[in-house]
Amino acid sequence: MKAAAYGAALALAFSFGLAFAPAARAQESPRAEPDAAGPLRLGLRTGYGLPIGRYADIRNFAGFRDDDVNALGDDTYGVIPLWLDAGYALTPHWLLGAYFAFGIVLPRSAPATNPLSGGCPEGVDCAATGVRAGIAVEYSFTPQSSTRPWLGLGIGYEWVSSTIEDRNISLKLESLHHGPELLQLSGGADFQLSPSFGLGPFATLSALQYTSCSLTFRGEQTCEIEDAAWHGWVLLGVRGVVRP
Repeated sequence: MKAAAYGAALALAFSFGLAFAPAARAQESPRAEPDAAGPLRLGLRTGYGLPIGRYADIRNFAGFRDDDVNALGDDTYGVIPLWLDAGYALTPHWLLGAYFAFGIVLPRSAPATNPLSGGCPEGVDCAATGVRAGIAVEYSFTPQSSTRPWLGLGIGYEWVSSTIEDRNISLKLESLHHGPELLQLSGGADFQLSPSFGLGPFATLSALQYTSCSLTFRGEQTCEIEDAAWHGWVLLGVRGVVRP
């Protein structure tokens, strides 16, 4: 009799467990819906960049050994970049891609009292542009939500060319500095305006070194980086991302 009662109680408990299991599962945190977009990612960034650091510690420029090389901030206010990203989503969280950035450098004006202190001398036309390219990996913290914070890490290479020209005396000087981008740290957030398009702020901090330079002034002139120095760019702006 006791065995029969025990068996009945066990059967009843098992029945209640089957009955309430779906309800218990329904109260758990809902699973995120899978991303309907494909694995390709295309991005476009723009904003404003601030220079930090120096061109070099020691530079030989047209036979002149300069051990007091200007900081980038002595010659330029900053840069306006146009930055393209292309990547492939390895998983919902991880993306591997490449980047290409073209920047318009905004030169400072040298003070009339000290025209050699840096910047563009008065009455002279100055222009500079920069190009950076490389590879990067990106991690998205919440890839299925409407707000998607992310962090990125990359490496690449940079080329910066500048021209100084005075048409009154037929003077034209062209220089090129280039070297590796040894570290690029990025972060931001994408706000999904549609399933395939996101827009949001970003910030990038890069660490670079110029390892080579060239100078053209009435023919090729010598330019050598004898002792490299660190420099970088702090970029703040907006990024748009398309998920085809």
